[in-house]
Amino acid sequence: MRRLVARLLYAAMMIGLSLTLLWYRGVFLPSGQSRSDALTLPGHNLMLTLQQNRFSVEEEGMQLWQSDTGLHVQDFLTCDLDRDGETELLLLTWRRGNYGPSKPFWVLRNDTGWSQHIFIYNWQNGTPVPQWMSSRLRPEVARWALHDKDQLFIVTPDGTETLWQWGYWGLERIA
Repeated sequence: MRRLVARLLYAAMMIGLSLTLLWYRGVFLPSGQSRSDALTLPGHNLMLTLQQNRFSVEEEGMQLWQSDTGLHVQDFLTCDLDRDGETELLLLTWRRGNYGPSKPFWVLRNDTGWSQHIFIYNWQNGTPVPQWMSSRLRPEVARWALHDKDQLFIVTPDGTETLWQWGYWGLERIA
């Protein structure tokens, strides 16, 4: 009987350890649908691809940019979000920690768990350049879409529908 209990405890411990390691690697995060979109910018014909939660930009079959390995990209959009006449790239991502290496001075330590973020990029020579990276999204985004070409329609996991637009520095909720 003791041997059976010991084996059951060992099995439970191994299952718990396995699930923890899988969670740590991001296996249970929402998966993005693999897709590709063409984007034409002045002087560049780009192919934007989301595959296996990695985002990449190619031109004429040559990869110009790829999302960091620490990012789990769930989806992407392109639009003129800040209404400056130029197209921006929006990535809905998951990463470890609420902040990057530049956290606010009042934050003593960064989180180590997975959190969802919206990253907005401008374009330079066909390559995305960071414009704005959100902190952890609260609540998280279940679905998003463009509304009126320069607004972001977001649905949360509980079904709340919100509308966002670019403000002076960052996204601002307008409805």
